[in-house]
Amino acid sequence: MSEKVRLEVLTTASRRDGVRLQIERSIEQNRNNFDFKLQQLPHIESAVDALRNGTGDLVAMSALDWRNLDVEGLSIVGILPRREPTWVLVSDDKPEYLCSKAIVVCNHQLLRRQMRRLRSDLVLLTSEQFADHIGKLDAYLNLDEEDRIHWIEECRQEKLLEGFIVSRGEHSALKFKSRRHTLGLQRENPERAHFIPPPLYGFTLLVSRTGFPGATVLPMFDPSAYLAHRIEAALLDSLPEEMHSIVGIYVEQRKFKTILKEAQRSNDDFTNDSYLDSTRTQGKVSGKRLTGSEKWERSVPKKGMSTSPRLEIKVETLNFQGTVTASAERICTLEESHMGMVNVLKEFINLLETMQIEHAEMVRKFPGLPDEYSLARPPLMDLHSVQASSSEEE
Repeated sequence: MSEKVRLEVLTTASRRDGVRLQIERSIEQNRNNFDFKLQQLPHIESAVDALRNGTGDLVAMSALDWRNLDVEGLSIVGILPRREPTWVLVSDDKPEYLCSKAIVVCNHQLLRRQMRRLRSDLVLLTSEQFADHIGKLDAYLNLDEEDRIHWIEECRQEKLLEGFIVSRGEHSALKFKSRRHTLGLQRENPERAHFIPPPLYGFTLLVSRTGFPGATVLPMFDPSAYLAHRIEAALLDSLPEEMHSIVGIYVEQRKFKTILKEAQRSNDDFTNDSYLDSTRTQGKVSGKRLTGSEKWERSVPKKGMSTSPRLEIKVETLNFQGTVTASAERICTLEESHMGMVNVLKEFINLLETMQIEHAEMVRKFPGLPDEYSLARPPLMDLHSVQASSSEEE
């Protein structure tokens, strides 16, 4: 019997990002293959310094920590299976059923814009704005950062607000068991608003010193999560920094059959035409004329079409009011992931540039069209309007 590989993993107390809980579960699941030692340090900066100085083998951190910390001399060894990255509304009612002019607290600019797209009548405030609104700003600012979310929940239970929007890690850290509503992609209900989440949420990275033999701990990691993290980070780095807080990016590896089932359920003829050959069907159909949905259900993939897993890439941003959305989506094979990322980035940037261009008055008049058709028009989308730079968006 071979001796287990000994690994010392450095971590911190829960930072409301889900990392501590996931690394504990992963260690428990892999104890038969490794001899783990979990060591807790006061904060993530001290854990990184300890790793760099030779203490421990791995540090567990979020993808946002990896971007914000000094990680010179370190590298990502692998990534655990991705947790659900979508955010949640903590409220007694679903977002569609909140009362008119309901007060909802949300500290993330993208989520506020997405909520305005769904419910333009809501009063969306940051935590500080809400505390000032009820005359308790000094009390809120004197709280430790980790206690502020609990204070917001106490205010909700006292009916001072109808709900608040947080990441899943923050929700799991609440002292109270509160009802939550996922602000997700709603694939099974395409008529509902989509909430493409902020990039890089849900990842737990295991980081080590450069040169660490990552192959020894490969069974712990998820290759699809590693690929999704790499592409999301590359897309985010390719966009202007002023857009980082108002852009949603989501990358996921999905099965070929799952994509087809969703396309058939939502009557997505473009996807069906791209992947299926409607002239060839599974099994024999005698004396029966197939309906449109039956035709696609019985169709087979086009000749030469690979049925391997696909990579789905989604990017979106909105104006301040949530009335205009710019989005780009692409599905590609894993082998084409880099070109798929490049293409969706080009499409998104070109779309943004087009939507932000002023339209000059047209000299030529088109018969049969109203005169207003030829008039000068402002840009379709203004990401950084005067209203967007107000205190609510800061």
